Parts: sequence; C-alpha cells; structure tokens
Amino acid sequence: MDDYSMPKFGTLSGIRVLCSATSVAGPLVGSMMADHGADVIWIESSAGPSMERNNPEGYQIAQDRRNMRSIALNIPSPKGREILFRLLRDTDILVEASKGGQWARWGLTDEALWEVNPKLTIVHMSGFGQTGDPDYIRRPSFDPIGQAFAGMMYVNSRPGEAPAPTYPVVGDYYLGFVGLFAALAGYINAQRTGRGESADVSQFESIIRCNPLSGMLDWNLPEGHPRRFAPGNLNASAAGYNAYRCKDGEYVYMLIISRSVMQRAFPVFGLEYGSEQLPAKAVYRIYDQEGKILERAVVDYCLEHTAEEVERALVAVGAPAMRMLKFADMPANPHYIARETLCVSQNAKGEDVLCSGVVPKMKNSPGRVWKKAPGWGEDNAGILSALGFSGEDIAELYAEGVLAGGR
Repeated sequence: MDDYSMPKFGTLSGIRVLCSATSVAGPLVGSMMADHGADVIWIESSAGPSMERNNPEGYQIAQDRRNMRSIALNIPSPKGREILFRLLRDTDILVEASKGGQWARWGLTDEALWEVNPKLTIVHMSGFGQTGDPDYIRRPSFDPIGQAFAGMMYVNSRPGEAPAPTYPVVGDYYLGFVGLFAALAGYINAQRTGRGESADVSQFESIIRCNPLSGMLDWNLPEGHPRRFAPGNLNASAAGYNAYRCKDGEYVYMLIISRSVMQRAFPVFGLEYGSEQLPAKAVYRIYDQEGKILERAVVDYCLEHTAEEVERALVAVGAPAMRMLKFADMPANPHYIARETLCVSQNAKGEDVLCSGVVPKMKNSPGRVWKKAPGWGEDNAGILSALGFSGEDIAELYAEGVLAGGR
C-alpha cells in the first residue's frame, strides 16, 4: 500500500488492517492486531474527532489506538469512497462498527468491496447484527444496551435494586474478542482458499455466547426448580462460592466446590468432609442443610480473619481464593510486575500513561508497543501521498470536507 516504515515484529507482521470504529469493541480488535505487528489504519470520521478523544487525558486513546495510524475521512462521499477503495486493494482485513446495514446503505456492500479485493476479510460489528428483525437491526447500541438485551444485567441484578450494567463495559469487550476471532479466522481461510469472508458479529450474541450457565439453567430447567436462576443467586445456589467480608472490611472471593477442593479446604473452616454432618458431595447448595452449615462456617471464619489471612490459608491448601484487588494495588503487585501486565505508553500529547501491556504473550514472535496513539487524522498526508495523491489533491480534499484533522 505504501512505504510506511514500521518495525517488523510479532505474529501478524505483514498483515494490513483498516479499522473504522469508535468506542471500545472495534478499537480492541485493531489495537490487539497492531500490538502484534499488523499495520493498522484507523479511519476516523472527518465530521469530528471520535468520542474517545473527549477524554482530556487521552487514556483510552493511548491504550486502544497505540501502534496505529489515523486518517480522518468522509467514507460515504464519492471521493471518500474512492480513497477507501484504493486503500482496500492492499488490505487484508476491514473492521467496521456501526448500526446493522449501515455500510450497505452507503452502497458499500460486501460484494462491492470484494470487487476491489476478492480476498478481503470484512468484519461487521454491531449491537444487533446485520440480519434479523428489522426493528432491532437499526437500533443503536452501547454496552449497557447489549447487557440488558442479552441477560447480563439480569444476571448481575439484586432483588429490590435497580439493575445496572457490569463494569467495565464487559459486553463491548466480549464483542471485541469475538470480532478479533472472526477477523483472523476469515484471514486464515482467505489465505487457504483465495476467497474473502464477511463476518456478522453482534454484541448481544457475543454476550450470550459467554453466558455458559445462568441462561442455560433458566432455559432448560422447569419452572420452580431450585436451581433455576433468580436475581441475587449468582452461582446456582452453591455454598462457599461467593465474596465474603473479612475482619478488616476487605473481601475474599472463593470457590469451595469439587470433592478435591473441599477435602483440602474444610479443615480451614473447622469442618470434616465426608462426615455424617457433611456427606461427600461435589457441591453443597445453600438451601440444603449441608450447604447452610458450610456457608455459616465460611462466613464466621472470614469475620475472624483479615482478607490476606483468609486468602493465604486457602491458597496454602490449593483452594481457589483471591482478595479483591483495587486498581491502586495492581502496579505494585509482584505478579503484575513479573509478567509486565501493565506498561508505559503515551497519549496524543506525549505524556506517559500507564495502561495494559501486550496480550497475549507470544514466545517466539512477541508483540510490543512501539508507537503512541495518533492524533485525529494525523497520518492523512502520509497515507494519501503513498496512494499517489499530490499535495494539491490533498489540499482539495480538505477544502471539500473529505478529509479533516492532521494539520
């Protein structure tokens, strides 16, 4: 596509990606590919900077747009369409996030894009998908909307309290990871067959796919069954499976389930697994007598010990338990440090910003952060010059509103 100079590194080196998306899910796809060596161009709207740029510190931009370039382009305009098509000729993956059918309404159908590049992988990311009930397809969606529609808000609700979405925007991240899989699966298939692919990735279905138990209990068990889901019953009524308040006011989350875990953990709580009082089971239910005994013992033990003491006692016997970390705790945590879970990047102002490191960690071709997030349309001139546009052409595109930013 151009002679843009970027270091060669990572498992995706040599792959070129266009990412036309704002908010969280689409940028997650682009940034993870860029962190692993892909050449990613972020197409922003020439109508104005994307909403992430409203954050004055630029924290989200610093993490989700690092290693990318930016062009601020009016895609549906005739000249914007021409520029898009010229970019697509040497592009492997196009990621777009909008209301269902938006690109088709612009005349940019999958078939029109494949006429330009038959091997192109197209990833459409939306709240409700590209097909289905027309009443839903064109609806706008942000994370709380997807959580409400897909049952995640219901799963995390409490009796007598207004439902609230799970933070931080979990539905958006589910959508992003499913979109990332779709992009790479389509790319792999295109290399094998020479034929492009179009993926329809909806936010609500991404959430549904990541709901392996609560929904299935409700869908498959008869009305009135004690294991059917109900608000406030997050773990199918399992005793010893929850967050417990400790002596110091901090919380420990633990899962005292499975025969092997209970055999090791029960002595911590002064209990005997397999006794007449607590016969051997894989899980105890809080509505059974055995479950009430276990739950009472766990609650009492935690109230008599600090969160650190509870965690250490359970981890020492091989039981899954974890103190609730606050964000302020994470930079000094030895495991975070050892794995380089956090890294220093820069926002568009050039200020150092602490954010997520590169994931996943690849052994032979590791990813890296090498470039700060670009400003709005920062790379307009470089990208278009490489496509053969002259300085006069670029100035005319600015004057016509096809381009913006980058000056």
